[in-house]
Amino acid sequence: MVRVTGQLDAPLLDIGAVKEDYWERKEILLPSLSRLFKPKGWRRFFYKQQAPKIVIRRLTQSDWSEIEDKNFALRAEMEDDARKMTPIIQKFNVGKELTKLELRQLEEYGISMRPVTYSMLQFIIEEPKMSYDEVTMMMEILDDYDTDTLLSYVSIMTSEKASVMKRIYDKRMQEAEMITQ
Repeated sequence: MVRVTGQLDAPLLDIGAVKEDYWERKEILLPSLSRLFKPKGWRRFFYKQQAPKIVIRRLTQSDWSEIEDKNFALRAEMEDDARKMTPIIQKFNVGKELTKLELRQLEEYGISMRPVTYSMLQFIIEEPKMSYDEVTMMMEILDDYDTDTLLSYVSIMTSEKASVMKRIYDKRMQEAEMITQ
């Protein structure tokens, strides 16, 4: 690399990392609902069947607190159930076979988490604006592929928030260690 007098020793900007951390809106196609949006009239000869889309956004801290307030009692129950589910989940992660009773308990735990997921989706979906009942109806109509796609984007958003918070925490801890040394 050629050095120029006065050149800064700084890394080049990685746009991919910036996009990964700070995207605010994401469009998601829902092909399983395309059967409901068939062109009508003479247009059906010229237009293809299109998959509808929804636009999701990153939640603000006030949105998160509102979701937690709305589902406070349910979250308290889920925390109690999570303690019971921890050994089962660890057993599954190790690769051991689960019994029918354990599989049923996991399924029931997933079903009990749905109201929290649906209220989170109510806030995350920006366009079209949906009520809780509309989100519930949409999730019941979607096929497994679209449901998994939508929930994976929601999971990515929440895990990105956690990873950004962890990076900030690690950076602050390094600064505190430098100060104390």
